[in-house]
Amino acid sequence: MKETALRHPWPSVQEGEVLSYGGCQGWLEGETARKSGCGLVAATDLLLYLHRHREGCASRAFQGLPESGPIPAEVYRHCARRLQRKYFPLARSFGFNAFVLALGMERFFWDYHIPCHARWGVPGWRFWQDIQLMLERDLPVILCVGVSFPLPWGKGKLDFYQRQPDGEYRSVTATRAHYVTVTGMDGEWLRVSSWGREYFIRREEYQRYRRRQSCGLYSNILYL
Repeated sequence: MKETALRHPWPSVQEGEVLSYGGCQGWLEGETARKSGCGLVAATDLLLYLHRHREGCASRAFQGLPESGPIPAEVYRHCARRLQRKYFPLARSFGFNAFVLALGMERFFWDYHIPCHARWGVPGWRFWQDIQLMLERDLPVILCVGVSFPLPWGKGKLDFYQRQPDGEYRSVTATRAHYVTVTGMDGEWLRVSSWGREYFIRREEYQRYRRRQSCGLYSNILYL
């Protein structure tokens, strides 16, 4: 399968000399946001991308944002803080669940007259098809590596890979109960933004994690 990807550069945040691939929750304000703000980062990045690159999706919420190029970290923190206060409140222990994410998106679209709608989850038989469809429409895809189910204390995790200079993929970390944003895909891999870095998820491994370690309710996508 030929790679399907977003048509424009993914937002980059500049913190000192560091240029990120998307936002990083470690740069947010407050202990709760730094610990459990992955969903807030995913929502902020998606809305920033729409603001910059999709006709009819600009909003006053991002006034003062550079039209192109890296976003200063302080500006990014200010945007994320505003979104958190009004649309994406964080619970101390786990951030927010997928339905708070979808509702917050819907409220944002309504408030700023943006011609989009959000809902959480698609049927399993349409899962990969809908991710590809959104990317073809130049829409970022927020994906959740869900919590363990039915045993919430389960220790299963999903591997994240980085592409090496020789073209090989190496597993560098693993996670669960975490939101990422899909920016591209092909027959084997998803390219995602997480913790301000570019990672890759093997589609077969995600499908296995979804089936054996979690479930389709938690491990799913925000569909626009």
